[in-house]
Amino acid sequence: MATSLTSKNGTLVFGPGLPTVLINDKLVIMDQSPVVLDELRSGKIDFLLEMARMGQRMGMDMVDILITHPEVDEVELLPRIAAAVCEEIGCPIALDSRDPEALEAALSELQPYKAVINSVSTENEVMESLLPLAVKYKAAIIGMPMGQGTSVPETVEERLAETRTLIETAEGYGVPREDIIMDGIVLASSAQPDTMMVTLQTLRAMQEEYGVATVLGIGNAGHGMPTPVWIDLAYLLAAIPWGLNMALVDPQTPGIMKSVLAADFLVNNDEYGKKYIADYRETKRKAKNK
Repeated sequence: MATSLTSKNGTLVFGPGLPTVLINDKLVIMDQSPVVLDELRSGKIDFLLEMARMGQRMGMDMVDILITHPEVDEVELLPRIAAAVCEEIGCPIALDSRDPEALEAALSELQPYKAVINSVSTENEVMESLLPLAVKYKAAIIGMPMGQGTSVPETVEERLAETRTLIETAEGYGVPREDIIMDGIVLASSAQPDTMMVTLQTLRAMQEEYGVATVLGIGNAGHGMPTPVWIDLAYLLAAIPWGLNMALVDPQTPGIMKSVLAADFLVNNDEYGKKYIADYRETKRKAKNK
């Protein structure tokens, strides 16, 4: 079952058997310096726009915007940033917010394009406030299979139970199955070294049992370890054969684009290596024109 998003750049189609979509995760306010926070307090969004441009240059397919912070006005800033990224970068956008007012303002700004509402957990109040917005603006959702209990589900079975709850509730509101993307949940392997296989098995089970596209926040994998980007990259490449369709990543991870193109070719997400070969030719063309 394929999922599609739209933007000024056109339609992005992804899902089981299709090339992996890479999402720029650098438009997250919590990961930035105090200087950036000061800029946002004063209404400046230049730094986040440059992060979006950088990701585009590095080959990212879309961006995730997360600016939830007690010291900034998310209702004012989220639609401004989303509109600016849409206009200047032209890529699909994921809006990572639990604030219905901020989300609605941003989704309205992005019309007529189809965006994603990120981090829809199975908490009743979250589903009740965010799923109607997905229906109203025909947005896709990224579902987090957690929220009913007091902690992150530790087993595949527990994550699938939460997945079932979210899918059934979303479909009850009118969100079609093809617009539901499920997060398999990446935990920091430095703290919980036995969780990677649970996540990979969850990805496969989500697709086999529910037919949905899947996503992972890869940046959690190497947290707490020296040079975490190598661990993040290893996790990403390991997840693709298990059914990963989208990943939030650091665009500056060395070799990420070439590695993902190679992995997609090897698992036949890129039939006959068409994207791999096109990238090779484009790289040669740019080198020749320097």
